[in-house]
Amino acid sequence: MTDPFQFHEKSRAENDPDYRAPAEAVDSWFELAHAVEAELTRMGFAASVLREADFHPYPTGAQIRVHESHPFGVEISWRAPIMETESYRGKLRAQDAGSPLLGYVLDTRKVIVEALLDVLAKAGFRTRIDHDGSTSYVYRVLEAPLSPLD
Repeated sequence: MTDPFQFHEKSRAENDPDYRAPAEAVDSWFELAHAVEAELTRMGFAASVLREADFHPYPTGAQIRVHESHPFGVEISWRAPIMETESYRGKLRAQDAGSPLLGYVLDTRKVIVEALLDVLAKAGFRTRIDHDGSTSYVYRVLEAPLSPLD
């Protein structure tokens, strides 16, 4: 598996925020993403593999995102059906930071994503949570199991 962190360093060294990982690296991340999708599906979670350009429209359930640029590699996210409701979207548009609904959805998303990473780790995947800015995180899958569970 191609280490995504080497491309962070290259992007920084070249001072190029638009730097893209080479095709071979991206192909290896798609292979990993499909292994993640298979495992999550096998354990009963709805999961979709997404390329950076295909993040919209967002499917509900587990999202396995392949990033060709920052943050590079494979990231897990979660989208609940409630995020498609007008009530939720209206609170987002209003930037209602004190909304109990927004807080509930964000807190629940964090719990679910961390649970997904725990499930993957139990199956032998190598995972990691990185800070990305002051308040956000990147929930990464770095490597498939060496010995898959059958």
